[in-house]
Amino acid sequence: MDTTAIYSEDFKIRASEVDVTGKITFSSICSLFQEVAGNHALLLNFDITDLHKKGLTWVLHRMDISINDFPKWRETVTVETWPAAGDALRAYRNYRILSAEGNVLGVCLSYWMMINMKTRRPTRMTDDILNTRLSDRDHALPVTSSKIPPIKDSSLRKNILVRRSDLDMNEHVNNAHYLDWMEEPLNEGQISRTKSIDIIFMKESLYGDSITSIIQTNKDGSTLHQLENENNEIIAKAHFSTK
Repeated sequence: MDTTAIYSEDFKIRASEVDVTGKITFSSICSLFQEVAGNHALLLNFDITDLHKKGLTWVLHRMDISINDFPKWRETVTVETWPAAGDALRAYRNYRILSAEGNVLGVCLSYWMMINMKTRRPTRMTDDILNTRLSDRDHALPVTSSKIPPIKDSSLRKNILVRRSDLDMNEHVNNAHYLDWMEEPLNEGQISRTKSIDIIFMKESLYGDSITSIIQTNKDGSTLHQLENENNEIIAKAHFSTK
């Protein structure tokens, strides 16, 4: 298997993946990214089921997403992905969304870590993964180490209870739901104007947790988002921008 090649899949946008305007939601976009990443990892023998046998799993740490044009219900898109080398504790995966005509609709750079399933702490990647020749092509977006500032003025907030249907195969909340929760206190106008999201996942969330979604609106129209659990621990934070 050529690990330097771009992997792609075609998807027809379903009614369950769009919002009230008929455009795909950010959380649905993330679900498509997770699908192609998992399928590509299976081909490269990086699959989560292979890691589980070793007591390890992949955890998404950060996603930087930029969308130029949101595909609509029943449109067919191609989602491309390619992994890139990071270091012993972090790996990158890139994504592009293409229209049927081949136009770039959106891009994403994701940051991944491997964790020990017993300790739930990051661990060094296995030698077979570290020794794999990955793509040296440019990232879809520049790598960033910038911090997302904590919220100081939280005028918008909403409480959310974690349901069993929110969980994934790792028995914690699927990352796509974090974006839904972050959008929940926004009005439709604010959601429709969002073009890019930089989100950092900090802690796991489990069934029965009580989550508070908090938002701060900045002078430039962008918003800062925090998800906090009942212990006032920040489990995720993000910056939403209209640019």
